Amino acid sequence: MHAGVLIYTGNAELFLLLEYILETEGFPVQLCSDASELIGTIETERPLAVLVDCSDRRLEAPGLCRRIKAISGRPPVAAFANAPSKDLSSLGIDVVICSPYDPRHLLAFLKGIQTNLPDDSRPGVSREEIFRHADIEMNVTRVRVTRNGHTVSLSALQFRLLLHLMKMPNVVHSRDDLIAAGWPPEAEVELRTVDIHIGHIRRALNQYGPDVIRTVRSIGYALDGLAPPGRN
Repeated sequence: MHAGVLIYTGNAELFLLLEYILETEGFPVQLCSDASELIGTIETERPLAVLVDCSDRRLEAPGLCRRIKAISGRPPVAAFANAPSKDLSSLGIDVVICSPYDPRHLLAFLKGIQTNLPDDSRPGVSREEIFRHADIEMNVTRVRVTRNGHTVSLSALQFRLLLHLMKMPNVVHSRDDLIAAGWPPEAEVELRTVDIHIGHIRRALNQYGPDVIRTVRSIGYALDGLAPPGRN
């Protein structure tokens, strides 16, 4: 049985970003923060691919990549690095994705995995999923937000929060609901943190149109239609 895609990293933000992209593309994800756990899972569960964070020297990723290379029938391996490195290619890395990480390089790597899999082993990729409200469009499959034809730049966390609002725009979502939608269950998040990120989302959207995020005092947030001129 395939274990899906294994991710080896100690960077929570990188993991959440990769998890979102992979699950959107239909790939199950498993985090391995211990090298022995990663090697054992590769040997016993035949993962579809392995993503290794080589940007953190504390993880000693090069030595781990040598161990992966020595495994018979090893899965495809992608490395995330701070800069291009010839050494990584010699360690059995199939593709190196350098910072700032471009999701298109990861998607091309995933497409190669799908192409090489037998039909009955391919993950079920969802059809393109799009949510629209007023003049805002969220393409979940492509992880892209546009407003009035302009690309809106959001972090992975902010994308998840806006998506939660877009799915039910006329519902007032409490801060606790938004925490559940945006952060992993074990995260300790203050209510004020939600306000800060909603503020970032509001400013990003307001670059290309009037404010559509409605603040409900002491409760949470919802989406309105297009605001009348002069609204702050």
